[in-house]
Amino acid sequence: MTESKGADSSDADLRDQLKSMESKLRRLRDIRQQHNDAGKRSADSRNAIQKEYNKLRNEISLKLEENKEIRNKAKMHQARRDAIQQQIKELIGQSKNSRGEKGKKSPVLELSEIQSQIDKLENMLETDGSVTLDKENKVLKLIKKHSNRKKELEPLVEEAMRIKIDLDNIEGSIQELKIEADSEHASMVGFHEEADKLWDTIKPLFEERDFKKAEGDRLHEAFLECRKQADEVHAEVVTMLEQVNQIRDKLKQERLEAQSWIDDHNESVRKALKTPDQDEKLAGSLTQALLAGTSVSFGGSETGTNANTRTDGRSTRKVNMRRSGAARGNRGRTKSREE
Repeated sequence: MTESKGADSSDADLRDQLKSMESKLRRLRDIRQQHNDAGKRSADSRNAIQKEYNKLRNEISLKLEENKEIRNKAKMHQARRDAIQQQIKELIGQSKNSRGEKGKKSPVLELSEIQSQIDKLENMLETDGSVTLDKENKVLKLIKKHSNRKKELEPLVEEAMRIKIDLDNIEGSIQELKIEADSEHASMVGFHEEADKLWDTIKPLFEERDFKKAEGDRLHEAFLECRKQADEVHAEVVTMLEQVNQIRDKLKQERLEAQSWIDDHNESVRKALKTPDQDEKLAGSLTQALLAGTSVSFGGSETGTNANTRTDGRSTRKVNMRRSGAARGNRGRTKSREE
C-alpha cells in the first residue's frame, strides 16, 4: 500500500513537472515566433530598401554616363582648341621665318601644310593647260611623295584636329584659326557648364543612395540579430523538448507497468476463482486417475438440480415435507380419540 502511494505521488510530481515544462515550452515557442516575425519584417523592409537603392544606383549610373559623355565632348573641343592654338603659334613663327621648338613642326601643322600643297598641285594639273608631260610627271611624283608623308602623319593626328591652312595667306589663316579656336573654347565652356548643372542634380542622389545603403545595412543587422535570438530560443526549445519527451516516456513506462500489474492481479484472481470443472489441468489429472482404476473422492456439498432428487425421480424435499405433515396429523387425531 505504501509503495502504491509512493508511485502515485511520483506520478503526480512528474505530471506537474510535465505540465509546467509544456507551459514554458509554449512560451518559448511564442517568443521564437515573435523573433522570427520581427526578422521577417526587417528582411521585408531591407529588401524594399535594397530595391530602391538598386533603382537609384542605376539612375545615378545613367546620369554619370551622360555627364561623362558631356565632359568628353568638352575635352574634345578643348583638344581641338589647343591644337588650333599650337598651329597659330607655328604659323606666326613661320611668318617670321622661324620654326617651332628644335626646328620641328607639329604633326597637325605639317599635315595641314602637306594637304594644302597636294590640293594646289592637283588644282594646277586640272586647270593649267600649258603643263608639259615632263612637268606633269614631276608634279605627280611630288603629289605621291606628299601623299605618302600624309599617310604617315594621319595616324598621329585625330580627324577632328585636321585643319586646312592656306599657305598663300598665312595671316588670313591665322585670323581664321583664332576665330575657330575661340569657337572651340566657347563650345568647351558650354559643355562644362552643362556637365556642372547635371552634376548638381546627381549630388543629392548620392546622398540619398548613401542613406538607403546605411538603412539597408541597419535593417540587415536587425534581421541577423532576430535570427540569432530566434536560434538561441530554438536551442532552448530543443533542449526542453528532449526533457519533456523523457518525462512523457517515463510516465508512459509507469502506465505500462501499472497496467501490467493490474493485468497480473486480474489473472491471478481469475485463476483463484476457477471451479474444478473449469480447471483443465485438474480435469485431465482426474481423467487419468479414473482410467488407471484409482478411486477418486470429492469433498464439499452437492450443488445443482440433482441435490434434492431421489433415484425414482421424486424430490426428496417434498417427500420429507409430506412425512412430517402426516406425523403431525396423526398425533392430533390420536389425542382427540383419547379425549
